[in-house]
Amino acid sequence: VFFSSVTMIIGVPTGIKVFSWLYMILNSRVSLREPVFWWVLSFIVLFTIGGVTGIILSACVLDNIL
Repeated sequence: VFFSSVTMIIGVPTGIKVFSWLYMILNSRVSLREPVFWWVLSFIVLFTIGGVTGIILSACVLDNIL
C-alpha cells in the first residue's frame, strides 16, 4: 500500500512539470519545421504515456491481479 500511495502522490508534481513544459513550448518562438520542436514534443508525449501507465499500475487491485 505504501508504494502505491507514493506512486500516486508523485503524479501531482509530474503533471505540473508536463504542463509547464507545454506552456514553455506554446510561448516560445520555435518553428514547427525545426527538429528540436518535434524532439521535445515527442519526449513530452512519451513521458506522459509512461506516467499514465505508472499511475494505472500503481493501483492495489491491479497489483494483486498481475
